[in-house]
Amino acid sequence: MRSRPFAYANVYLSQVGLAAKNESNCTVFLNDGTWFTTWGQGLHEGAPNESIVFAASTDMGLTWSIPSAIQTSVPALEEHVAYGIPFVAPAASAAPDRIYVFFFVNLNTEGRLWAETGTLDHRKRRYPEHGTGHLHFVFSDDHGRTWSDRHRISLPPRDIDQVPGRIDGWVNHPPQTMPTGEVVFTYGGGRRNFRAWQLGAAEVNVVHCDNILTETDPQKLTFTTYPRGPRGIRVDAFRHQHNPALRQLLAYYDGVAEDTGFDFEEMTIVPLSGDRWLGVGRCKLGSPAYTLSHDRGRTWTTPEPLCYAPAGEPIKHPMTMCPIAKTRDERFVLLFTNNDGSQRGARHVWDGDGRTRNPQWITVGRETSRDERNAGLTFGKPVVLAEVDDSGPTDLKTGISMPQFFEREGRYFVCYNVNKRDILLDEIPAEGLKALTPW
Repeated sequence: MRSRPFAYANVYLSQVGLAAKNESNCTVFLNDGTWFTTWGQGLHEGAPNESIVFAASTDMGLTWSIPSAIQTSVPALEEHVAYGIPFVAPAASAAPDRIYVFFFVNLNTEGRLWAETGTLDHRKRRYPEHGTGHLHFVFSDDHGRTWSDRHRISLPPRDIDQVPGRIDGWVNHPPQTMPTGEVVFTYGGGRRNFRAWQLGAAEVNVVHCDNILTETDPQKLTFTTYPRGPRGIRVDAFRHQHNPALRQLLAYYDGVAEDTGFDFEEMTIVPLSGDRWLGVGRCKLGSPAYTLSHDRGRTWTTPEPLCYAPAGEPIKHPMTMCPIAKTRDERFVLLFTNNDGSQRGARHVWDGDGRTRNPQWITVGRETSRDERNAGLTFGKPVVLAEVDDSGPTDLKTGISMPQFFEREGRYFVCYNVNKRDILLDEIPAEGLKALTPW
């Protein structure tokens, strides 16, 4: 690390070999105070041997158990798992302390080759089937020592799907219990562009776990996906076809807005005043995009760039995760990288080599009005949370990504991965967060 002023603990440091890749961390809390963190682990991102693992801490995140597997890919069957999101049933639910983990089981069409020879050959991937699959969940009633069989969740077809009956989908953020009682999570559904993967497009879908707090029989759990209809939540590509960041990306890869510009992914959800819900996710407009729901997640407004204030300057951000979280005292914490694809030598919003995902920034906001613009939010001056040393050899994985902010016992933490190898945990002092908060 070049800079890590809020260093607190290391959740996991990568090991040479099969455990070299570690990313997509999600931390939740058991009712006895145990911290429970899941992530994806494997030889490298997309490797046929990836697994969803977890580690636990009983001392407020200072030390962690050795990772244990929740789900493991089966290369010989071309089954691939990589990202899982956990949810702990609260003490007042029908199954208190039950840990659910939601994940996609997708096709890795190089899996059989890898199982037989230990080698990979991207030319032998079968597109468009490669990467498509179905959403599942498992659960544990003994703090992760044993796990149930998989249970598949039916999802509605979307017009973005390229293979009938299968979804090119992924999950990133733990389910949230909203003030109105709904338990919801999001998943992304994508469409590949075979000229350049950076031109692929995606949309966000919101899943309501209808009876997860009242039903113990997994066969009777029901899930409803919103919005209704053939499409998820998308950026309006035509409205933003002249957006500088989008135009820069399209010019670099000789793409067109209607093919890629509606991209919206990896949305986090927080409640606002007046029973409104706010969703924030990544897009190709050089900023985080935000969307509002006025009906508890059933319908959503068309995503627009998130700004520092209503009618203010757009917040700069590339195509990487930008989660927003809400504190108990009504503040909003946004994690982002302050680069719209034109800073630090970046060539576009998807540029790698540490140019767009380093350093990691943080800004804190308040809901200052009921203005629909910018969801009524005003953010303070951002500061650097941490920075990776990218002076040596770099690649697309170099930098900080997939951060998660959470509050625990009045303390504030950020967990994130570095270079998609190590899982680190930082604590932001209360006074430090206060100094970032506008009035």
